[in-house]
Amino acid sequence: MNRLLMIISMGLAFSLPAQAAMYKWVDDKGKVHYGDTIPPEYAKQGNAQLDKSGVVVKKTNAALTPEQIKARDEAEAKEKADKAAAAEQQRRDKALLATYTDFKEIDLALQRNLGQVDVQIKSNELRIKSIQGRLDGLKKLKAGFVQREKTVPPDINIDLKKTEEEMGRFRGNIANLEKEKESMRSRFGADKVRFRELKGLPSEAVATPAPAPIATPTPPVAPVKPVVPAPTPVASPAKK
Repeated sequence: MNRLLMIISMGLAFSLPAQAAMYKWVDDKGKVHYGDTIPPEYAKQGNAQLDKSGVVVKKTNAALTPEQIKARDEAEAKEKADKAAAAEQQRRDKALLATYTDFKEIDLALQRNLGQVDVQIKSNELRIKSIQGRLDGLKKLKAGFVQREKTVPPDINIDLKKTEEEMGRFRGNIANLEKEKESMRSRFGADKVRFRELKGLPSEAVATPAPAPIATPTPPVAPVKPVVPAPTPVASPAKK
């Protein structure tokens, strides 16, 4: 008998409909709606699933618009870049403190590096001087043919073009090296400022130019009249 009642109870339990879920959503006008199903047009606007007591058991956020997706991606990219920059700055700070013990050492390191670049510039200048002599010779040779109204041999024009291109490359090297020096000064200057900050040292004092002395007006001096010597008398000839 007990077994029969158990079977009947289980059958009734499975035959009863399950408790339907209740949802809460907001329409385009901001009005709140409740129901056991969400209309398709509001499915992407976000909703909340409630239990029989009205307590939220699950919340679904509204689908992001293309603008919101773009803004989210940009914010995530910026946050990632900021973290990478902070990590790089921390690495540089650690290397800075490990490399130098005094900010004056940074000045010495700068001078050493500038000196190495100056050696490269000097080398390029010597090459330019050598090329200039060859270039002047080719131009003179070409001018001789032109003056004699003769056809300039093709190999002379070819050599001229190659020599001018070679000259341009070495001049470009010097220009790039000068830019490297400026970049080096800026980089070492920033390292020097950062080193002071990390060490808690005061900022380097900037020399203030002394004020120019105030000019005192000089009283006018009366002009001195030139002294004209008296004419020397000329002796008259003696009468005979």
